[in-house]
Amino acid sequence: MRAGKLVLDDRYRILNEYQNKTTPRRGNGPGDAFVKWALQNNANPTRVDMVALEDHIDRGFESFPHDAELESFDQPDRKFVAVANAHDSKPHILQATDSKWLGWATALNRHGITVEFICREDIERFHAKKTGP
Repeated sequence: MRAGKLVLDDRYRILNEYQNKTTPRRGNGPGDAFVKWALQNNANPTRVDMVALEDHIDRGFESFPHDAELESFDQPDRKFVAVANAHDSKPHILQATDSKWLGWATALNRHGITVEFICREDIERFHAKKTGP
């Protein structure tokens, strides 16, 4: 990453999830390289901002928006929204593969949380296959 910063939670929930889906030590994919970079830079304040998250019994996190349209939002993915919402600059969330986020992007945007779809056409195609025409 040449510019900007990565935002993570202070209890490493995001980094731990990233490692469940990648192999940063021996993998050669772009996700592996990204996670390796995140692991190497997570303590570098010029590259990574850490955000403290407060747990919430119903929403998962205090900083996850209270919104009826987000009640079905995946529990494991709430940490990404909570981190973006808790950060002063509300950084954008980059989404590359999970098509369910398409349905939540508008509601998140109402709360000042922007989701950028890296390969939107691919995600829309995956979503159409899952949900039908």
